[in-house]
Amino acid sequence: MGRKKDGNVAEPQVKRTVKSWYDKVEAFSWAPVSNGFGVHGIPDRVGCVPVVVTPDMVGKTVGVFVAVESKGSHRKNHKGGGLTPQQQDRRAEIRLAGGVCHVAYDTSAPEELNAILKDLTHG
Repeated sequence: MGRKKDGNVAEPQVKRTVKSWYDKVEAFSWAPVSNGFGVHGIPDRVGCVPVVVTPDMVGKTVGVFVAVESKGSHRKNHKGGGLTPQQQDRRAEIRLAGGVCHVAYDTSAPEELNAILKDLTHG
């Protein structure tokens, strides 16, 4: 389910996989409703992921803002990775503020997100 006949993974499957990852890591997350109000280009799911701070980081648990934009796998090779200009702007703003903003194209998103968080906490 979720894989198209051409082998691509459909966006709804990517979104379900991303949601499952947030649940697995016991994060607080939500899918912002796009209704024409507010900021355009907000990723499909945003949240706060608990991270245990390493001894070099004082030994506390902190929350890391993690945003994930989900795309069908066929969008990966589109211009800008399939992101709209507003989505590209929000990604840059989140990263500049110290958050994580990832674009997920298939069901390997959990492994990619775990690697990003590991790199963040273990340098």
